[in-house]
Amino acid sequence: MTIAGIDRNGPASAASPTPADRRFRPEVQGLRALAVLMVVIYHVWLGRVSGGVDIFLLLSAFLLTISFTRKIESGRPLRLLAYWLGLFKRLLPGVVVVLLAVLGATALLVPSSRWPGILDQTWASLLYVQNWELAGNAVNYYALDNSAASPLQHFWSLSIQGQVFLLWPLIFAGSALAARALGRPVRTALIAVFGMVFLSSLAFSVGQTATDQAAAYFDTRARLWEFALGSLVALALPYLRASVPVRVVLGWIGLGAMLSCGLLLQVQQQFPGYIALWPLLAAACIIVAGRTGSRYGVDRLLAAAPLVRMGNISYALYLWHWPVLVIWLVVAEKPAAGLLDGAVVIAASLLLASATTHFIETPVRSWGWPLARRRR
Repeated sequence: MTIAGIDRNGPASAASPTPADRRFRPEVQGLRALAVLMVVIYHVWLGRVSGGVDIFLLLSAFLLTISFTRKIESGRPLRLLAYWLGLFKRLLPGVVVVLLAVLGATALLVPSSRWPGILDQTWASLLYVQNWELAGNAVNYYALDNSAASPLQHFWSLSIQGQVFLLWPLIFAGSALAARALGRPVRTALIAVFGMVFLSSLAFSVGQTATDQAAAYFDTRARLWEFALGSLVALALPYLRASVPVRVVLGWIGLGAMLSCGLLLQVQQQFPGYIALWPLLAAACIIVAGRTGSRYGVDRLLAAAPLVRMGNISYALYLWHWPVLVIWLVVAEKPAAGLLDGAVVIAASLLLASATTHFIETPVRSWGWPLARRRR
């Protein structure tokens, strides 16, 4: 689950997971839906940082950690190469479709003077290095005129996620080997490793944001702590016990904090420093609250069918909404969308996301031909 999906199962317990621990958690899917809606609404109408992307980063590491920790604790092989191939088999179809659509729209609608930059960013997006491309070009993510932005600018977060999806499995494999050699529980080793990543990256992020915020925004090193926090939540979750009333309150506190971050704070020039703890800890509260079984729990809202369905198309919606917005602003010669045309942009993005998920992503994910022979 990311902006790109990883694993839709729930957390394993510390020792022997029960069937309930392995169930799909619809409230997490609903959380993903709210996060992408925050990103889209803030991009289209408010021109501010919502914290939604940061929540996606945390969720992606949270679910990846659950999956790999289960494998290690149950003695199953990690099969890293198969994991990476399967992962990018899921991620790339939607990416390729959007990149081709952007290239076509650029050729038809965007001034030719901007073509070389967009072509460079197409390759950077496809190869998951877009964040470094933008950092090298000193791009201002908070520019008020979105029509002047690249239609592929939003791929910075997907690039960082792709880099982490390569790095994190190596950390799991190394930690498992170290834990076995030292005779220590692998979960303990993972908590220690991700704890160090969290502290060192957060310190770097705070310092870099204070000195060069524009570069820090796209710097993978300044974002690793957000992923590490998601991993730490996943590793600690089996040990966190609270009564249902406490979890009900915790969930609503988390939701309120999550939705209010971008509204209450002008956080643009402070991200991704310590201020990003606001949306991330809010999301962590919702995850820890979990499935309360209470009619008053926030999970009852998040598990509602419309939000779960929105969560299912959240990856494609993130891919589409920004290029649709930017191309429209170029055509309309406007610096920002208004209420009506912004609504049309969102509606078009939803339709494209639904079609991409249904006709491209889902068939490719279930395509058995590549799995029939190892060499494929």
